[in-house]
Amino acid sequence: MENPQQEIRLRSSARTSTGQVRENNEDNIHLWTRDDFVLAVVADGMGGAAAGEEASRIAVESIKAGLALREQRVPDKFEHIEDATLTDKLKESILAANISIMQKAATTPEMRGMGTTVTLAFVRGTYAIVAHVGDSRAYLVDGDDGSITQITSDHSFVEALLAAGHITKEQADEHPMKNVLYRALGQAEDVDVDMYYKRLHIGDRMVLCSDGLTRHVKPDEIAQLALSDANPDVASQKLIDLANERGGEDNVSVIVISVEQTAPPTPPSKDAVILSVVDDDETLVLKDRASLRSSLPDTDSLPDTDTLPPTPLPNSKPTPETPSKAANGSGPAAPPVSDSLLDDYKMKAERLKDVSGDEAALFTPEEGSQDSEPISDDPIDKAISLRPAALLNPSEPVYEKVPPLVQHEGQVEGRDTLLPDQ
Repeated sequence: MENPQQEIRLRSSARTSTGQVRENNEDNIHLWTRDDFVLAVVADGMGGAAAGEEASRIAVESIKAGLALREQRVPDKFEHIEDATLTDKLKESILAANISIMQKAATTPEMRGMGTTVTLAFVRGTYAIVAHVGDSRAYLVDGDDGSITQITSDHSFVEALLAAGHITKEQADEHPMKNVLYRALGQAEDVDVDMYYKRLHIGDRMVLCSDGLTRHVKPDEIAQLALSDANPDVASQKLIDLANERGGEDNVSVIVISVEQTAPPTPPSKDAVILSVVDDDETLVLKDRASLRSSLPDTDSLPDTDTLPPTPLPNSKPTPETPSKAANGSGPAAPPVSDSLLDDYKMKAERLKDVSGDEAALFTPEEGSQDSEPISDDPIDKAISLRPAALLNPSEPVYEKVPPLVQHEGQVEGRDTLLPDQ
């Protein structure tokens, strides 16, 4: 099981091709993506020419309408929806598509007998829900060992014979009725929708495809090509190309979904510091500690603080003066400090207090400034690690790092609802 702290990124690609033999494309595919989930649909129409195209189109459009994919707040809805509720919605959208196809065929004589397969996958994080009717397929390719598992089971007569043990796998591949289905959308008012649930892992690939791909490309070859490139857009194109190179006898549609781990966020540099001011709506950002220090008084040029009388804090009680070394007889007295030198020191020191809580100041590097290692005992280092309001009360320092920026990369590698090739 994956570490729950790991960030998951889903990348995907969808492609369809008319193939090398047919003049029209009866496949219709849809890929709808967001940062943390993907909805993929493959529909392979039947009934010839316009009827097959119309059936697959109605299926995809009905699913989109049933899931309200055009609503503005759909991402928030899918992010928090429970799995059981989501499963019901996926199944209901397919059942609604079946009714829509039936109604279209009943009102349009030239469309009678039309139907379509549908294989739908909803992937959220590392969990996938698959809904299926017909003989389009969904595969899971293991990113570690390269093995491939067929998630769905074909609703064909040949598959039923194979499952019952009446024929072998080799006989099924050459059987004359291998493309005859006993279940598809548009054939009856009531249709059973198979539902599957799969746990995914980082590095895995999901592949949805029409039978135009599986007619020419073996499962182990699908696995190899799906993992051949980190970019799913490249992998999907390789699968389409191989099917067409081997004859392309049917329309070919492929969707590849890649489960990846996002790169760990880069920690902010030691010089990137953010200080909150008294007003919560404003912040003081110190971009470069070295440049800030170059604009502050040079500590080497300041007189020894031991030789200066303490400056009382505002609203603080006066403290008795500490006797000098000469006063208690333990050493020579401190040299006298001139009024001009004292005023100059106070003016420089007060520069740290110029930043008020009513206005945020942005410090940018000055020309010619150079970086330097921080000095732990340097009073300037200590001062810039405090909130401006806290400079007057060093007993409550607050230090905050700049939060890392999260870049959300666009996930749609292919197109949305793809139209048949011209």
